[in-house]
Amino acid sequence: MESTEETEIKTSELSFCWVDGYYDGILSGFAVWRERLCYFSICDDSATPRKFTLHSLSDDEAENAVRDNNEFKAINGDHNDLLPDGSFAGGSSSTTWDQVVVAGEAITAAMAAGTYQPPVSYHSNPVIGWFASTKL
Repeated sequence: MESTEETEIKTSELSFCWVDGYYDGILSGFAVWRERLCYFSICDDSATPRKFTLHSLSDDEAENAVRDNNEFKAINGDHNDLLPDGSFAGGSSSTTWDQVVVAGEAITAAMAAGTYQPPVSYHSNPVIGWFASTKL
């Protein structure tokens, strides 16, 4: 029996939702697999096509991820949304410089007060399998 790290998941089994990390290409995001929201992250961007690991989320983590994304979109726009096939949905960014300054000041104040909570990372969540994509 192969381990989950060796289990290939076909992209046709995934419905992509939104990007969580981007730098010269998508690094991480969220997708639905078998009716469950999951987190994906790049594991090999030197390969063609690029390879990603798919991580499971608990119900609470999935709810928090959706809430965080909705809060992000309320401030920044929907430019991080993906179509189910993994291509960008064509949303727009609505972030203003004033919003960036206010957010930066809030983070600085929280760090000074010792109350800053860094963004949640799902990289250490259990790996379900991996997939390769030419679109991401």
